[in-house]
Amino acid sequence: MNASFKRFGLILLVFGLAAIRLPAEGASRNFHLPALYHVGFWVRDIGKSRAFYKNYLGFDEPYDLHRANGDLQMVVIKVNERQVILLFPDAAKILPNGDNLDHLGLETDNIIAVHDWLATHGVKTGPAVRGHIGDMILSVKDPDGHTLEITQFEPEGQLLKHQGKNLAATRISTHLLTASMAVSNLEASLHFYRDILGFKEVWRDSSMGAPHSVHLQVPDGTDYLDLRPYEKKPGADPARAVTQFYLEVPDAARAAETLALRAQTGGFVSPAMSDDKHEASCIDPDGTRVVLIEKNSRDSSHGSE
Repeated sequence: MNASFKRFGLILLVFGLAAIRLPAEGASRNFHLPALYHVGFWVRDIGKSRAFYKNYLGFDEPYDLHRANGDLQMVVIKVNERQVILLFPDAAKILPNGDNLDHLGLETDNIIAVHDWLATHGVKTGPAVRGHIGDMILSVKDPDGHTLEITQFEPEGQLLKHQGKNLAATRISTHLLTASMAVSNLEASLHFYRDILGFKEVWRDSSMGAPHSVHLQVPDGTDYLDLRPYEKKPGADPARAVTQFYLEVPDAARAAETLALRAQTGGFVSPAMSDDKHEASCIDPDGTRVVLIEKNSRDSSHGSE
């Protein structure tokens, strides 16, 4: 009896340990997603892109990354202490429809909890790993195949190491407010971003019947993601797949005046103003639309498309 009892106890112990290691089906949401961390784009000419983002928009470049063979891998453009724009020099990665978005980045405070939450909801993802810049990173594919990179900042990471540095006084904006993403299956994307990750649907533009865009707010902050439906078929409007992002400014008209002066001396194109004067927009060398929008005007007018 004693031997049988011991074997039974051992079986219970083994299964108990296995259960502890598996994510619980009813796992609570022990993490926050407070902000957009970055948008990353493939670019054709890194020199022209650097000039646009640094000389025209006025941002600084805290560092870049190189591959083992010395080739440039990535240029970092600093918007504020916790937000950056990433530029990847490889024209071959830009899709024929003009979509040059490499990936979108979110910030979290508990990357292991994010991993377990996604696993319990049937989303395939690899383990959280330490990236080349020192932070913990979790990469996952959304329903359209876009890479979503979720980052937990670490003391040894480049972002925290550069706190208080490279905050150029010439910055046209200090806040990356909204990133856009072209999606071919809106409902699948909404299930992923809204139902699983917890983004909040703020509004959708359906003035032409089918949704033109759906505006989502990050789960625990005030940044946004625009899902822009498009059809993957010949004859579809290629403009729907071209990326855009919004930078918040206190006064769009004054921001436009600043850029117009820089355009004259730097050989750039002056920005265009919206009819209500609350937005100004310009196009980067790869066709990405950069919108300068006044604080709170997106909530009242839903922005322009």
